[in-house]
Amino acid sequence: MKLGDFIKDLEKSSDASSTAYAKLEIILDILRKINSSLVLKDVLELVLKNAIKISQSERGFIVLKDPNGNLEFMLCLDSEGKALSKELFNISTTVVNEVFNSGQSKFIESALDGTTATSQSIINLELQTIMCSPLITKDEKIGVIYVDSKQINKIKNKIITETFEILAGQAAIAIYNALMHHRQITANDELKKAYQELELAKQEAQKFEKLKNHFLLQMSHEIRTPFNIILGSTQLLRSNRKELDLDETSKLFDMLEKGSQRIIRTVDEIMEMAKIESGSYEVQKENINLESDILQPILNTYTKIAHEKGLELVYENVSDGCEINCDKFMTYQIFQEIIDNAIKFTLSGKVCVKLFTDVSKKITVNISDTGVGISEEYLQNIFKPFSQEDTGYSRKFEGNGLALALVKKYADINEILIDVTSKKKVGSSFTLQFK
Repeated sequence: MKLGDFIKDLEKSSDASSTAYAKLEIILDILRKINSSLVLKDVLELVLKNAIKISQSERGFIVLKDPNGNLEFMLCLDSEGKALSKELFNISTTVVNEVFNSGQSKFIESALDGTTATSQSIINLELQTIMCSPLITKDEKIGVIYVDSKQINKIKNKIITETFEILAGQAAIAIYNALMHHRQITANDELKKAYQELELAKQEAQKFEKLKNHFLLQMSHEIRTPFNIILGSTQLLRSNRKELDLDETSKLFDMLEKGSQRIIRTVDEIMEMAKIESGSYEVQKENINLESDILQPILNTYTKIAHEKGLELVYENVSDGCEINCDKFMTYQIFQEIIDNAIKFTLSGKVCVKLFTDVSKKITVNISDTGVGISEEYLQNIFKPFSQEDTGYSRKFEGNGLALALVKKYADINEILIDVTSKKKVGSSFTLQFK
């Protein structure tokens, strides 16, 4: 029944008592409240609470049609306004589906009477009173409102049933408006999210482009520089074959060798990173002696290099054991790169390598230096590929920014923990702990 028809009947009826008009006032008050909000949750709660109250029911729920045309549970409350489990949607689905499909309200009194008990859930829950009305707006069924009780509430009272129907009819409009508002907000949020994701993708693309340009710049510098040394040396040898003495010739060949080694190292590091990133790297773990198989061969090579720079390379072993299970090549590369960097970035003082067993009985190596150090801001980027604190053609130290990135990759693969501390103009300390 529509609100206008109810008012006309009320005016004509001889039963148009103060009680009936009081009910009308209640309906109008409810409608003012539910139409004052566009928040779907608030509207549904107001509608259901008042539906339970005016029908003198014990509980109720609202289901709405989803975009696929299926009924979706939205809210279930008891007479005190407390939310109930959505499993209660299974209550009297026969009644709910019948009302939704037919578009007609259904009122059942004395539901447990043998002649009217049509649902097993009604019998199991000992329901006596059921009131169910469709939510229809603009000739479209959007859902169902349902209330029930274990008590007989004399729902044949015409004013109660008509009031419930009127509430359902008017509530449908408010719910529809709130539903449209909710969908609009959701669509706006999704659009905003899509825009944010697009913006992030754009930033990532710009970041990638910047990284690519930086990579090309770094590689150009790392390859051109040694090639220039090689070409310059060969030109000197060619133009001064008879005039160069043995020392000068030896220096030129040293330059040729270092330039070639620098190119080979750059290419090797690029290939290693590519293999790891593609997942095609074959790991071969084995039992090795950290001191004799890794540290001593590296130290034997770099002791001379350190001495030529006027540095002291100190080694100390105070460990309880040196046996580890790792990929030998990766482990060798880890320590070679860290020790090489320590010597390269240390202008005076010393580089110390200490092998020991920490408090957790794990084999640990600490490599410290008195070098230029790393700023606190850059420290978090130290293991990123192609990352260098000092960049550009004017930088003091050579390098392509891949060495420490590979160190971290190798360490992760072999389950080696790395901790780095550093301070500008004081030095750096790398601590490696084996599993």
